[in-house]
Amino acid sequence: MALRTLPPGKVAGAPGRWAGVGRVVFALAALLSFTGNALSFHIGSWKDSDLPADAGFSGGFVAGWEHMLNQPTYFTFLANFLVGLTSLLLALRPHRTSDLFHALRIAAVVCIVITGVVFNVLLRGAPPGTPVEHLNDTIQHIITPILTPLVWLVFDPRGQVTWKRIGLAAIIPLAWLAFTLARGPALDWYPYSILDVPRMGYDGVAVYVVAILAFFFVLAALMWAADRMLAVVSGRTSG
Repeated sequence: MALRTLPPGKVAGAPGRWAGVGRVVFALAALLSFTGNALSFHIGSWKDSDLPADAGFSGGFVAGWEHMLNQPTYFTFLANFLVGLTSLLLALRPHRTSDLFHALRIAAVVCIVITGVVFNVLLRGAPPGTPVEHLNDTIQHIITPILTPLVWLVFDPRGQVTWKRIGLAAIIPLAWLAFTLARGPALDWYPYSILDVPRMGYDGVAVYVVAILAFFFVLAALMWAADRMLAVVSGRTSG
């Protein structure tokens, strides 16, 4: 017998008593992500931006408003913000169906996983110097990248990941990349060593960019497959 999927217009999610738990989990996820970003602002208020030892650029930002205002231009900050925003919106109203929201949610989940993997595999250097920096690093690069996909698997509404929405989601990291590479020469500064155009050239940077974009679509495809499977299971057990 074929598995029964959800009827048109019906959104699967955490049923019954789990729905309330899901809203609490979303609220806590939002609080965690926003706490990480708040700590980033705090660190920027008293610490200059780091300059890698082998950097091909020499620009940077001094502690205070200059470094604080630059925090949102880091991919880590952007990914955590997307997680916080979409989690907060789900806490307020879990069953959302708009293309815009779910494109943002796909981008949030995929980008935060990319943040965790790329930072810990390619970018991690010396341990953070202060307890506040260590806490910030742990939240933004370890806890949130692990918890976010788990929360999505258990509590997000099902049947909402489509290729159209994946395409819309991809605009966000592409726009960030275009902004970062256009801004870099003017400031003589790049947020990550893998984007160091003066040292590696555009060809060298392109190797990392293409690999990470491919990783984006692999993760998004896995979300699509998992969402379809979980939607079938939800449709079979509901009603």
